[in-house]
Amino acid sequence: MNILLIYPEKENNSKGFEAFFQKLFHKTSEDPLELIEISIQLPITWERKLRNLNQEKLNTKDLEWADYVIINADSRQRASTIKLIEKCKVAGKKIIAEGALFDSQPTDFENVDHLILNHATFDPIVRDMEENTTQRIYNANFRKEKLSKTAYSLLGFSDYFSRNIHPFSA
Repeated sequence: MNILLIYPEKENNSKGFEAFFQKLFHKTSEDPLELIEISIQLPITWERKLRNLNQEKLNTKDLEWADYVIINADSRQRASTIKLIEKCKVAGKKIIAEGALFDSQPTDFENVDHLILNHATFDPIVRDMEENTTQRIYNANFRKEKLSKTAYSLLGFSDYFSRNIHPFSA
């Protein structure tokens, strides 16, 4: 299964030096940690690509490659997320959406195939995808545990000003 993880573009409200450096070097200080956490929960046999739309444009070849698109977004990414969902639907891709934007307004996203709400783990949807019995909404019957490993190889380190240090135990 080919999974394309997408982090929509955020509205840029930065000021001062951060805004200057973002414009100058086209880099951001935030990394899409939530998508890294999602990637860890997917089966190791599934292929995956991560695209941060704050760093790069969405490539048509990436959309063609993907079986599923996973979007993680918050309220500052609403406009970009709506455009992204439309683009994925035109390409005929199934969408899995997770994040604060979808938790707060799930009825606004009827065109999304699967919603993962309230920080639910991906285990139930992965199981259902493999058995071909998926549901539209997955809610948190249990919350994500601290993850014991990271998948930072999906990120291009040169796209960020700095690295956050996350308290994961290996």
